[in-house]
Amino acid sequence: MKQFKLIVSLLLSIVLVIGCADPKILERVGIVTLIGYDAGEEDKVTVTSVVRQVNPDYQSTVNTHTETEATGEKTRLKVNLESSKKIVAGQMRVVLFGEDIAKEGLDEMLHALIMNSEISTSIYVAVVEDSAQTLIEGQYKNVTDIGQHIYGIIEHNIEQQNAVSSTLHEVVRDFYSPLRDPLIPIVKKNGENIEISGTALFHKGAMVGEFPIEDTLYLMMVRGKFRHGTLELELPSEGLSAKDDLETIPISIDSIKSYRQMKLVDPAVPEFDLKVIVQCRLLEIHSSISTADRTIVEKLEKGINKILESEISRIVNKSIELHSDHFGFGEKYRADTRNAKLTEEEWHEIYKNLKVNVKVQSTIVRDGVFE
Repeated sequence: MKQFKLIVSLLLSIVLVIGCADPKILERVGIVTLIGYDAGEEDKVTVTSVVRQVNPDYQSTVNTHTETEATGEKTRLKVNLESSKKIVAGQMRVVLFGEDIAKEGLDEMLHALIMNSEISTSIYVAVVEDSAQTLIEGQYKNVTDIGQHIYGIIEHNIEQQNAVSSTLHEVVRDFYSPLRDPLIPIVKKNGENIEISGTALFHKGAMVGEFPIEDTLYLMMVRGKFRHGTLELELPSEGLSAKDDLETIPISIDSIKSYRQMKLVDPAVPEFDLKVIVQCRLLEIHSSISTADRTIVEKLEKGINKILESEISRIVNKSIELHSDHFGFGEKYRADTRNAKLTEEEWHEIYKNLKVNVKVQSTIVRDGVFE
């Protein structure tokens, strides 16, 4: 009997707790799916919101609202004043930052986002080439919900490793790390389409440069494990083909898998050895070249190594020139150096003299569709 009374009391408590919760009935709220920030005049911020509303017949409409105020919260208040429904951000999927505001610095914007308990840290963050407002308010064929559309583009390309992962959690983690800077994908409007066009580099909270989309594969190789990818290269024909009219041999490799090994070899410089181990499949090559000959395959691997080493060195050196440490050299330096209690300023003073020796070890594990 006592056990029965206990169960009844527990159920009543649960009912009371649920009854006290703030109900957000779908018909009574406007759901923000995407927000874009741009630099406004006189140190103000222009916020463009994509809001989905559902009517009593469960038919939904998508509207955009643009306001310019001193804070993002004040713009949301103005949108609420213009709406017959309460605006909520619990289903937001993407935050976009216009290029101008990204170059000014995202510290305040990111701080406001993480302070909002409605917003999940799993939402995606991206920089817009030019203006976020222009991209959001653009006309696109067969797109009814621009917020969901942009979310799908970013999520798909991150899953396929065509773009760096940029959840709010990851971006904020790197922003507030004294020894690491974030990378954020760049999206742009291209006619009636939206596409990912590159990757933005940051230093001290501000965008300081970018890499084109073609460099994403090299970025992913250096940042850590890379699961799959495709790459087209041109190798010198010497020693590969008997045809005299071929100066270079175009090849295509795919199923690229890689991981990195980073070693601090001289803390005084500082100097690192960066080794990238690559496995790939030879997808396409000129018919005059026989891949049944192991000597030819080894020459192909050496040619691939040389090109990848050159490209990765270029990526690393550009990052050093822009003072953006998004590869984690600072964290590795602190972990491997005894009593290295570095501040952000101290590390970036050291970082500008960083020397990185890049070594690539590639292996062609398959030839075409056959083992």
